[in-house]
Amino acid sequence: MALASPFLKWAGGKHRVAAELIDITNTIRPLNTDWNVTPGSRYIEPFLGSGAMYFALKDSGLIQTKHHSFLSDLNPALINAMQVVKDSDLLSELVPKLEKWQQDYAISGPVEKHVPDSIRQKGMYYKKRSELNEYLANKVEFSRPCVDLAALTIFLNKTCFNGLWRMNRSGLFNVPEGDYVKPKNICQHEILYRCNALLEKTKIEELDWVDSIKRAKRGDLVYLDPPYMPLRIGQQVFNTYFTEGFSEVEQIKLANEAAKAASRGVRVIASNHDALGEPTIREIYGNASTVNGIGCEICPIEVSRNISCKGHGRVKVNEVLIFMFE
Repeated sequence: MALASPFLKWAGGKHRVAAELIDITNTIRPLNTDWNVTPGSRYIEPFLGSGAMYFALKDSGLIQTKHHSFLSDLNPALINAMQVVKDSDLLSELVPKLEKWQQDYAISGPVEKHVPDSIRQKGMYYKKRSELNEYLANKVEFSRPCVDLAALTIFLNKTCFNGLWRMNRSGLFNVPEGDYVKPKNICQHEILYRCNALLEKTKIEELDWVDSIKRAKRGDLVYLDPPYMPLRIGQQVFNTYFTEGFSEVEQIKLANEAAKAASRGVRVIASNHDALGEPTIREIYGNASTVNGIGCEICPIEVSRNISCKGHGRVKVNEVLIFMFE
């Protein structure tokens, strides 16, 4: 059975990882624990991204709870888009706007390469990018989620280079336009309405991961998908998903907070790549588990990603799922 897909593209998306996670929890049952989210427990995801893991787990039935799931991220545009898609009335306003922009972009197309900036900025993509950045620069607060901002977020996500979401030091979106000619995924009706149904009984908010984990109670399931561990080759450190502000120190802090949560009865699953280096991701979570006296089982999964690095070409990196429980 095909699992529900997210309505956003995302670098390092978890759609394939979700299938592996579901299989592992059903067959291997790490730490001899039931990993389903049943009534009386809640699902918490602090690094939401596109929501691929949440949508897949909810669609599969692993998340069965009648209680709210708590979904959070520090990306305000992403959180706003999720809130709009969750609201059926707002979604009915969003869809025709995306339909029109998909039609308009099919006519205008991407800006030709190597043209003067004055010409580039007149292109539909760059006009929409400027509009998005006006929202972000002004840090506008809304009494309810904003449909226009959600439309801009989805449009740019589907037409930018490789579906990346990258911000500059001023907090503005700066990804260049992609090469998509007449893309048909700007308005994906079926996926949008499926995500709308799956977001029922969720609380979606802009929140730091530390505060998100602290709300977890005994029996809850927390899934952690942080920016991935930097990969070391020689003297170089690189990672497709590594972002400034989430270093090895933050990885260690996250592992320790996860272990502390597990020590109070929270079930924790984390994903990362099986990074080489000192320390490895296995050592980081192993050490955190030992210090906090909880169980930790690390499962390699059949998902690998190609990461490019100057001087090393394409490097294939495997991933792991980390299960922690008292």
